[in-house]
Amino acid sequence: MFEQESKTAGPKVTIYFSVPQSSDFGIIGRAELKGHIHTAATLLKSSSFSDEASHAVLETLRSLLQEPKLWSQRSESYAIFASPSILRYYALPLRVAENVWIGNDFRLTPLIPLLSLPEHFYLLDVSRGKPRMARIHPQFAIPISLEDVWALEESFDSEDIVHDRAFHTSAPASGEAHHGGMVPHGGSQDGDFRKREHLIQALAQAVNSALRNEHVPLVITGTEEVIAHFRKHLPYHNVLVSPNRLAVPEGNPLTLDGHLWQTCALLDSSRADVSETEGSQLEALRAQGRVTEDIDTILSLSATGGIMTLMVNEPELAAISSDPSNPDHVNAALILTLRHHGTVMSRTNFHSPTGVAALLRPAVTVNQS
Repeated sequence: MFEQESKTAGPKVTIYFSVPQSSDFGIIGRAELKGHIHTAATLLKSSSFSDEASHAVLETLRSLLQEPKLWSQRSESYAIFASPSILRYYALPLRVAENVWIGNDFRLTPLIPLLSLPEHFYLLDVSRGKPRMARIHPQFAIPISLEDVWALEESFDSEDIVHDRAFHTSAPASGEAHHGGMVPHGGSQDGDFRKREHLIQALAQAVNSALRNEHVPLVITGTEEVIAHFRKHLPYHNVLVSPNRLAVPEGNPLTLDGHLWQTCALLDSSRADVSETEGSQLEALRAQGRVTEDIDTILSLSATGGIMTLMVNEPELAAISSDPSNPDHVNAALILTLRHHGTVMSRTNFHSPTGVAALLRPAVTVNQS
């Protein structure tokens, strides 16, 4: 989309809006969008764009009021990007601030929290009983088979386990007054422990195999004891533990309401270990001259593909009021960074007078004043 955007003429209209959780969200959503289109028309009227171009983009936007795909299923938020030759609309799994912008570029800064998150998560239930796993996307889930583990568990369950196993002692043959007794045997408990250990190891191997080519977070739900035991055997390191029990979807690929993905996303964005690790990495790169917070330098390097990661501190960015052009510069840097296959992250573990910091590619350095 970014390559196509750069070659099209303005005006470019960006609209973000949300609708309430209601059975008639489609009716409410159309009314919301109609109001935002009216706002866009007012902004265009006072802009320098031609009447012909403005009319074209407004007609494109009005066509969405009757677009069935847009209103087929409610989402937390919606993003619309329109120009005389482009129309894109997206259902977003996270709530974003409502607003309307017009200009020569689309406004992408409200999407920074979404751009910072993985496209999907994995969710695993390791509570006692049948383990379940699924890949969680913003609006659907794909269950993942753990068939070998399930088969192993069923084979254990089908065995004739003798609980409270005991040995009987008979009276001596000499006829002495001696009664037989029962001597308990601990074999059953040892057997159950070994089987549980075998199952945990098999599950860890199966999960690690399923995540062999992945780097996204694995969210684990279940009892604390079993989770701790399971993690000792799991080589995969990008793990989050849910403090609350989460239900893993079963069956065929399922349509979700987005809340399960949002729960995983909230866990990911609040993890302390990532902030500490990234903070250390940031300082190490800064010492190598591979970090800059100067917005002019960031703009220049983003245009040539020199930025590896653009980090945005949204609270700091929102608090900046001395230079009204800063948000436009950040938006431009964001677009250029993505266009050159860089990444964008929303982080609050750094402080910058511009609200942004750029991690430069290995071959690029800047002088630190």
